[in-house]
Amino acid sequence: MQPIIGISTNFLTVDNGKFLGMERIYVNKDYVEAVEKAGGVPLLLPPVSTLESIKEYVRLCDGFIFSGGGDINPLLFHSSPHPRLGEINTTLDKAQLLLINEVVTIEKPVLAICRGVQLLNVALGGTLYQDMSEIQTPTHLHSQIGPRMDKIHEVAIDPESAIGKLFGKCIEVNSFHHQSIKDLGRNLKIVATAPDGIIEAVEMKGKPFIIGIQWHPEMLLQANNEMLPLFQELIRHCR
Repeated sequence: MQPIIGISTNFLTVDNGKFLGMERIYVNKDYVEAVEKAGGVPLLLPPVSTLESIKEYVRLCDGFIFSGGGDINPLLFHSSPHPRLGEINTTLDKAQLLLINEVVTIEKPVLAICRGVQLLNVALGGTLYQDMSEIQTPTHLHSQIGPRMDKIHEVAIDPESAIGKLFGKCIEVNSFHHQSIKDLGRNLKIVATAPDGIIEAVEMKGKPFIIGIQWHPEMLLQANNEMLPLFQELIRHCR
């Protein structure tokens, strides 16, 4: 049977037309297509607030993708808001933290992407830079303006890591974030960095497939299959 991959979703508030103010639940189609292409069955997971529902999600799904999205409320990692903090939704944050904590406890395979890796880090007690301007050393552009499948910078990878075994010591990636990991969460290790030192990927020590990456591999699949092994590896661990 094909593994079922739960994909976290986000809230979207309608800002025009006759349904002004209505909240919708969405995820970008690229995630769905990536799972299908890798041989899995995508299942979209609306944010829920009860532990009973979360446990049912964990029972139903063989693995999880925590998708990209908006900023995380800094109160959840014991920080004050930076002037350049973007839009937040605390209800969404708490629901997704509840889910990711349960998934990590059960030790089901996880691929956490962009906001997802930041969420994983916060769930494990880590902190975030709320904006690149918080960092004292110079950084390059990490929120590109251009086609989502265009690559913009290199990433150096630990060749002994899980993603290193898939991609080698260095790859080129896209980039759509203004926040990044600051202090590492419990049992996480850095396995990839950008040339300016920004953390680009982490893995959980001793866990076969709990991986977080800062770029968007699902978007890069729109150009070619270079990132497909990452999703295939997620599916393999789910089997």
